[in-house]
Amino acid sequence: MGDELGRDIEREILGELVRLHARVLTRLPYVQLLLVVGLFLLVFRHVAIPSFMAWAASAVLGECLRGAYGKALLERGEALDPQAAHRRLILLAGMVGGIIGSGGALFLAKIPLPEQALLTIILFAMPAAGVSVAASSRPILAAYSLFILAPVSLAWISLHPHQVAVVGGLAALYWLFIISVAADGEQLLRRSVAIRRERDRVVKDLERSNSEVRSAVARAEQSSKARARVLAAASHDLRQPLHALSIYSAVLSANPAPGALPEIARNIDRLVRNLGGLLHGLLDLSRLSAEHYAPERQAFFLNAVVADICTEYARAAAEKGLRLVCELEPVRLRDDPLAAARIARNLLDNAIKYTESGEVRVSTLRRGAAGILRVADTGKGIPPDEQARVFEEFYQLDNPGRDHGKGVGLGLAIVQRLCELIGAEISLASGSDEGACFSVSFPTVDPESDDKPATETHTFSVRLRGKRIYVLDDEPDILESMSGLLSTWEAQVETADSVETAEALFHRAGAPHLLIVDLRLRGTEDGATLASRLQDRHGRFPVLVITGETAPESLQKSRERGYPLLQKPINRDVLQEALSVVVAE
Repeated sequence: MGDELGRDIEREILGELVRLHARVLTRLPYVQLLLVVGLFLLVFRHVAIPSFMAWAASAVLGECLRGAYGKALLERGEALDPQAAHRRLILLAGMVGGIIGSGGALFLAKIPLPEQALLTIILFAMPAAGVSVAASSRPILAAYSLFILAPVSLAWISLHPHQVAVVGGLAALYWLFIISVAADGEQLLRRSVAIRRERDRVVKDLERSNSEVRSAVARAEQSSKARARVLAAASHDLRQPLHALSIYSAVLSANPAPGALPEIARNIDRLVRNLGGLLHGLLDLSRLSAEHYAPERQAFFLNAVVADICTEYARAAAEKGLRLVCELEPVRLRDDPLAAARIARNLLDNAIKYTESGEVRVSTLRRGAAGILRVADTGKGIPPDEQARVFEEFYQLDNPGRDHGKGVGLGLAIVQRLCELIGAEISLASGSDEGACFSVSFPTVDPESDDKPATETHTFSVRLRGKRIYVLDDEPDILESMSGLLSTWEAQVETADSVETAEALFHRAGAPHLLIVDLRLRGTEDGATLASRLQDRHGRFPVLVITGETAPESLQKSRERGYPLLQKPINRDVLQEALSVVVAE
């Protein structure tokens, strides 16, 4: 990496040097013409005019050739090859220097001594002027000055042999001196290029930072608008069931007829489910938006997961008179099974809610290196201009009255966020009155798939009769409600509202068949840590952790110990399913 950077810097320096030299060369033909005119006035009385004119024409044409080549180099711009151009410039400098230097050899012997001295001074001065012309290139200046000084020095020495040592030594010293001056100029050019590179780097960093800041501001504004939209919709959707619950509370306080109680109970249960679904959706959306969800990659069969979800929703489809068609090819993924299940569940739930007649078709298939999940329905479809908006929070087609029977409008938003987190792609094909087909592509097909999913399905029923269950929570209302619900399932329930009462309960009654514990407790100890400590003292027993926490560092404590975790609020079905699994283990 360092060698490559060094080569890039040398190439940039050489390119800058070539361009500087090329700019100077475009002006030199005029300078050369003036020089030839001046020398003609110096020697025309003593030399043959035709020979001088031939030399003058060669010198001017040589500089014109260099000027034309310099102009061509400038026109190439970024396509310039600096190394090849530099080599040609050295050759041209040597050629023109040789032509100029030959003037001394041709004319010095033919002019009087005063004119000899003046011509020699002029010719010796030209390499000094070449320092600026060569633009700090030592090779160009060395070739140019050598081919001027050598013939002039030899011509002077041939005329004045007794000065051979002085003239030869001074010429060599002078040649080395002007080359050293060019070396100083090269160092200055290097520093200039380094400063420019640093300036360009700083400018690019600033531009990138400004771009990142603008992007961050745009994302923040978009997020702020989304939060405002979510809060506005959530406020409405929370107020409605809470208002209804307050009315049912008033009805219950008025001692209604016993025959009305079942209906009231069903309505309260429905309202609580709606509230729970909304809060779950908001919490999930918050976690996914804040990237608090960490996908856990493992091998699983997508078709097996989807088959269980189809079984779960078969009754809901049948109640609406819909045919639920499952076409499930074996597809084994290495991905997050919980995310895949959530995606499939939300898509199927959405399809059933928005399809009034016909069928909902669910399929899994493998296409190349991707596993595909498709959920298609025969509903009203989604117009093309609305298809992007259906993934927004709380956006629902054909539900202006916010009928909670059609959900709260968070399902597809959660699906999209989950797809982004696990690297899946979701697409929608639909049109007005054509139904809708959602396709999710999982690019994580397990290469070791044998295409034979496990066929054994474990179904657990809750068998809590006579089971001793301890519930530990610091909220009295939760303890009372959990105790009442578990008692209806004929479990023997003991409750504790603190670490101390829990330890006393274990000391008095021993280990339970199941401990249900809140993750956040009063004091410094969390529920998962307390459960592990009690297991160390009283032996192993099943643990189910319940929490309202969403921070990943808090949830990690339960995951590290392998305890099942449920997020508050929890409805009866979710709790029943979790208990059936935990107790069966």
